[in-house]
Amino acid sequence: MDPYLSFLRRALPRDWADYPRALFAEFADHARMLRETVPWCAALEEEAFLQYVLMPRVNDEDLSSHRPLFYGLLWDRVKGLSPEEAVQEVNRWCQEHASYQAQDDRTAAPLTVFRCGSGRCGEESALLVAALRSVGIAARQVYAPRWSHCDDNHAWVEALCGGAWRFLGACEPEAVLDRGWFNTAAARAVLVHSRTFGPAENAALHGPALDAREGAVYHNQTARYAPVKRCTFRTAPGARLTLSVLNEARFIPIIEDLDAGEEGILTLELGIGDIHVSAVLGDLRAEGICRGAREDGLTLMPGPAPAPAEGWTDFDFRAPAAPKPPPPLTPAQKEERAAVRARGEGLRAARLAGFFDRERAARYPACADLLREARGNFDEIYAFLSRDTSPLREALLRTLAAKDLRDADAALLEAHLRRAAPYAAQFPPEVFGPYLLCPRVAFERLTDWTSPPPGPVGEVIALRAAGIPARLRPLDGAVERWADGAFAPLAAPEPMGRVAFTRAHGAALTYRQSWSLSRLTGAGWRDLLLSDGDWAGDTLTAALPAGRYRAVTSLRLPGGDQFASVREFELPPEAFLEIPLRLRACAAGDLITLRELPLVDGRPRRGGRCSLLFWLEEGAEPTEHILNELAQARGALEALPVEITFFLRGEGSAAQPTLAALLASWPGLEARVCDWAYQVEALSRFLGCDPERPPLAVVCDGAGRAAYAASGYSVGAVELLRRVAAILCDIR
Repeated sequence: MDPYLSFLRRALPRDWADYPRALFAEFADHARMLRETVPWCAALEEEAFLQYVLMPRVNDEDLSSHRPLFYGLLWDRVKGLSPEEAVQEVNRWCQEHASYQAQDDRTAAPLTVFRCGSGRCGEESALLVAALRSVGIAARQVYAPRWSHCDDNHAWVEALCGGAWRFLGACEPEAVLDRGWFNTAAARAVLVHSRTFGPAENAALHGPALDAREGAVYHNQTARYAPVKRCTFRTAPGARLTLSVLNEARFIPIIEDLDAGEEGILTLELGIGDIHVSAVLGDLRAEGICRGAREDGLTLMPGPAPAPAEGWTDFDFRAPAAPKPPPPLTPAQKEERAAVRARGEGLRAARLAGFFDRERAARYPACADLLREARGNFDEIYAFLSRDTSPLREALLRTLAAKDLRDADAALLEAHLRRAAPYAAQFPPEVFGPYLLCPRVAFERLTDWTSPPPGPVGEVIALRAAGIPARLRPLDGAVERWADGAFAPLAAPEPMGRVAFTRAHGAALTYRQSWSLSRLTGAGWRDLLLSDGDWAGDTLTAALPAGRYRAVTSLRLPGGDQFASVREFELPPEAFLEIPLRLRACAAGDLITLRELPLVDGRPRRGGRCSLLFWLEEGAEPTEHILNELAQARGALEALPVEITFFLRGEGSAAQPTLAALLASWPGLEARVCDWAYQVEALSRFLGCDPERPPLAVVCDGAGRAAYAASGYSVGAVELLRRVAAILCDIR
């Protein structure tokens, strides 16, 4: 067998069974061409070439045929450049074709992201890695599985240039390498890792091995980005360890099921923040928190689960300290970045607009939204829709997520329509559509279901293929089938109980943001999914299987630390419990964490005074509320020695009526046009705010350090900003 194909067969045995052989042959042939013709590829050592150029897989994305296409579009742009310049040029090309968009958790293929113009950070980085490898540049994805300082995670890219790994943000071109909005976030990471597939022995090239699972080896890259310390965890011989951070008000693993070995000792280099650790040995378990800032590890000896403590237990969870931001770009570099990004956004917008065929879409006006959502997959969705006049065609398409509309092919959809159509009259439409006609169960790769995967998803597929509506229970992912007019567990019926969770009147409790619930199972704590829409006044009642539960609440402070509480309880069969949720309070002073912030306007503040900075999305409802509250608080704010500055998207932004009226009536306000999109993205990420929820408000002390930041709008937002500013003025 061809040696490259032999390597891929050993490295990707599951993919080798799931994808056509011709796809792997294409990857092998293209890599061979690069090895023979591209100088920077020919210079790579063999293991770097195999893992980071030949390798089709980046993470858990669908594999796709893209290398020859990307090479044809890129080669003329990169030939003759240095490797560093080529990496930058490939990233500019990626930004011209894709931008960030929050989407479901299935990782689309690089070809889908390219064709349809958007993706999550994991998909953008897979696109950039695929594009770099297509022109012979060794590249890999690196990943912070969860931040500790905010409820998010991130993936970016490293490229091998001159024997050294250089990093960059995918589809986010900067003027220089080793720079992105995530520099300071990565410097607060508890863990950053990369992965290899198959034989990978060169630790100097790949980084220290952390773990091997599901065909991949994970490598620790944390020390390349953040201050680290060696942490030693001691437990029983043969126990398995899982490390987690408190994120979305639940303990989310950053690395799991690590083998403590025959001596029960595991040592890792980790970022300097708190880490939740659990140790499991058979049916025995133990858990605790390693206080990273003052402890070098933790000892946990698994044992029988103790009885739940009465009531709530408070605990703090500390994130790694915030570093200084990187030095600012020069004015010329800022201008270059803005020009590159503006050009790329213009090209991408024009390309996206060209996907929608108005003439053909006009034949199906009721489906225009589906055809528009299909983007670069318009032809496939149109071909399926126009095959005949069956109303089931639209019904099937409406069961799909936007991402499916962008990469499902007509032949596959046709196969699923033929499968499900005979059962259409046997079930209510609200059951037949999503739970029998729909070709998707969770986030698995779409197939024709001839070979269902093992596990719950495969069980649901087998039921649907047999004409039985089935689903994964929204609460916990258990398999359910439709029978006697209702969904019921496929397994033996579980004894059930009911819990009424209550909150203080008016308390802002959002599931998987400020509280969560999990159930103890044989496989450990399983996170449950409750809905904020189920609150009736200040009570949320849930029917739950009998068992042991853990509720966690968390108040995230602006600096990234959390005030949290935990409560475990037993729910007996047929019992009814009332659990009052406890959300810890904080004083205004707790909200203040001083962080070095580059002067966004490049000018010192007058007299070293405190300042309120607002990045406004003029005309949008949250900004309207902020402006109205500012007008009402004018007297209280003018009583403070505080400057207020609005940062706007363009010269015409100040003409928006509410903003124009406020500027006209309040002489002390200042408005400036800025590189708005970039600043909102970079500053929000740095400050732990949501860049997709403007306006962004920041309170700075007299030295220009950020003391508090918030995105979006909540009632009383301006009063809270005023309180923080008042405290700063007293501090000063």
